[in-house]
Amino acid sequence: MSENDTPDEGMDIIPDTLDMGGLFRGTATVTFVIEIVTAIMMLGAIVARIISLSGLIEVVEIDIAVFLLLVGSMITLFFFLGAIGFFVRFNRRIGRAVIGEGIGSVDLDKPGVKLVVTMYGVAVGLILFMGMYGYYILWKYYLSQFTVDSIAITVFSLALGIFILAFLIQVVLVALGRTATSVVKKVFAENATE
Repeated sequence: MSENDTPDEGMDIIPDTLDMGGLFRGTATVTFVIEIVTAIMMLGAIVARIISLSGLIEVVEIDIAVFLLLVGSMITLFFFLGAIGFFVRFNRRIGRAVIGEGIGSVDLDKPGVKLVVTMYGVAVGLILFMGMYGYYILWKYYLSQFTVDSIAITVFSLALGIFILAFLIQVVLVALGRTATSVVKKVFAENATE
């Protein structure tokens, strides 16, 4: 390199790109996993509450209680395996519902792309904030009265709140994903004509 050359000379400037398809599909996948886990938590909380109300724990010998815990853990394992199968089967469908096929990396300098990314961040952030604050208000004024004497009801109500929040984020993702798909297709069409 000569003294007159600058370090940037001869290097191509790489445009700012973002994998929008991966961003939207990844967020949808995370929310779907959260929904599956919270559904299993709610089911476990319901079973725990039923067992605690039945009085079975005080009556059963310790050896039988251990055996029943082992049976319950095997049933839980089967639920997790079923949930994994459900996840594998429906994950691609959710990805396609959120954003169109073939949407990948796009140049952030193209018109409309930054707007969609900003809308995505603001919408998901607002839904998270509103959902958590709304759940806090619901907990403070209503749910805390019912959860005082039962861990199972506490776990159920927390899992239900997280489930609803993840579902709301998925609804927002579907709405924004359709907008993002149309914007990105326009950007790809402009790139093809250039």
